[in-house]
Amino acid sequence: DYLSEGLTEEIRTALMRNPRLSVLAATSSNAAKGLTGDARSIASQLGVAYLLEGSVQRAGANIAVATTLTNGRSGFSEWSQQVVRPLGNLFTFESDIARMVSNAMSVRMATDAPAPGGTRNVAAYEAYLHGMTLYNLNKDDETDRRARAYLEIAVQADPNFALAHAGLSRVLASIASTQADASELQNLYALAIQQARKATDIAPTLPEGQLALGYALFAGKLDIAGARDAYDAAYRYGQGNADILQFYAIYAVRARLFAQAQSAIERALALDPLNPRAWRSAGSIDLASGRPEEAITRYDRALALNPKMSSARALKGYALIGLG
Repeated sequence: DYLSEGLTEEIRTALMRNPRLSVLAATSSNAAKGLTGDARSIASQLGVAYLLEGSVQRAGANIAVATTLTNGRSGFSEWSQQVVRPLGNLFTFESDIARMVSNAMSVRMATDAPAPGGTRNVAAYEAYLHGMTLYNLNKDDETDRRARAYLEIAVQADPNFALAHAGLSRVLASIASTQADASELQNLYALAIQQARKATDIAPTLPEGQLALGYALFAGKLDIAGARDAYDAAYRYGQGNADILQFYAIYAVRARLFAQAQSAIERALALDPLNPRAWRSAGSIDLASGRPEEAITRYDRALALNPKMSSARALKGYALIGLG
């Protein structure tokens, strides 16, 4: 599962680098697994023109990846292919698959240059995938600390793996902000800033690294002004990434940059319309911008997607108080 998710994210990232493509974010595209109906119905619910589906099988040292591109308007398959490669060539065929999909859609890839901040070390890459899968579970203290352990293995295996440094920074800051004892806070935030700076030193245009630095400075030092350069860089380099846009929007509204926050969150919602966290963030931006009625509509949308999101209920309560 972690390998499949990692491969999916690599292909998504490669396709996002083409400015002529709008690529649905992970949360919304993963939600398609629970949608019913044919390809045209699912494409309509997601608001996309094409569906890319795939499967990953691992047999010893080889990986087989089967992909199908379906036209969301006609419901017919436009392209399919199976690729079998040694695990050591995983990085090569990730870009191969992205390029083949792009060609099938009659859109030329913007660039064939490798994405910044990656690795060619298989052990480091697998440790990174394990760590980020655990972190994205957003489950409890144990999974976050296991994620930290895997990401530390990744940066030890390849000290120039900027994405892993950025991921480790995010995990450290998350542990500090939600789980750590008071005695741990200063050290955890210092380590988070250190790891984020390593990521940005290695790959200055990596949006995940800039985001990690901005968040660590903001959460660890409450340095809103000092975090702005990093957040602005994350926004500049991560226009196609809904998570980057969402985090930037939350920062911008806290920094009272209301117009920038609104622009970023609308773009995030367009790329990730089935993500309840994105709708909750949109509600919070409306609320902080003095629009409680609009905020309630956004919170209701978040709760329709995830009725158990208690934070959205609490925030909706604040909006109702704002209306008297």
